[in-house]
Amino acid sequence: MNRYFLPKAGWEFFDVSRAYGLGIIVHALSGDAVVSDMGGFYLIESKRELNFERIDQIHRFLGDDRAWNRTFLTIGSGQREKTKKRVVEFLGNVENIRNILDDLKELKSPVSIGSGKETLYQPMELAATKGIRDEILLKKQYSEGSSVKVSINDFSLSVLGHINATIRKFSNMGMVFAVPSPTRTRILHLIDEIKKRIDDSVKGLHRAGWFPSLAQIAINLVLEELRVEEGGKFAPKFGSLIYGVMTRTGNQWKPLTGGIFPLDFLHQIAESNEAKDVLNKWKDIFEWTAFRKGYEDLPSTLAEFIANPSLSNYERYIKLHLRNELDKDRIKFGSYEKRVLEGVVSFVGV
Repeated sequence: MNRYFLPKAGWEFFDVSRAYGLGIIVHALSGDAVVSDMGGFYLIESKRELNFERIDQIHRFLGDDRAWNRTFLTIGSGQREKTKKRVVEFLGNVENIRNILDDLKELKSPVSIGSGKETLYQPMELAATKGIRDEILLKKQYSEGSSVKVSINDFSLSVLGHINATIRKFSNMGMVFAVPSPTRTRILHLIDEIKKRIDDSVKGLHRAGWFPSLAQIAINLVLEELRVEEGGKFAPKFGSLIYGVMTRTGNQWKPLTGGIFPLDFLHQIAESNEAKDVLNKWKDIFEWTAFRKGYEDLPSTLAEFIANPSLSNYERYIKLHLRNELDKDRIKFGSYEKRVLEGVVSFVGV
């Protein structure tokens, strides 16, 4: 068993993207990799031996131009191409990869943020947007601060992880980007199956806003967990969605908010007898209202209930759902059977 220990630096996107990036490298060299969240660090494991003659396999995971453009959304095309070239060359060098892996065979202190030469851009880590504030000697002075710098090793791992694992959805409102935080997941399932199917299913930002968009992604993610499990394969489990939201003002992208969208309630539903009935109905509600005017209230209340499954939120959602079903001029999503309502309410808090 090959094990690699990636200590967390405390920046959620930076940490989880590096973990996936490292997992992709291990998978490319061995054909197998599992990423687990161990609390203070991520553990990347492979039961197979690493073969460095497979270094070219990493190129399979370097994505297309759209993936790179979205990861480097806030910089110009010229700088974007130069940065891409550095990362591609770095990841194609056997010695660089050996050094990364050798350095992570034992658990060490977290990396030092601000000590490298590569800029950690806003679409990679929302917390890095304003940079690191420089010392201000006079109160009347103002400084935006210097860019957050990281090493080429960590930067390349983060970019590789973002290209393959980050879900990005756009509209004229802005962009939501989210990464599933693993409890224990196999790289092959996340990259080759789950993310691709979510990208195909969730076409863009929901017109009701960024929060319903996150709920839609979360439901699709849990349905994919169920699908993989039903296929007789290893069932990946994710603890949450780490997300960021950006808006565009003129030609500039600005941070709006970020946080963690919980999956606990959806996992409880997934383990129940009513899992498919409930989750597929909720998936349809978000999908059918995503680009339809006049239906913003239903997905908004459903998203709030999923994130905070209280009795009052459940009541608000059910009332809106029933009102929608009784209106002859609106799209129908179907009523709930008594057993389904009772099954859901058993997981609802007061």
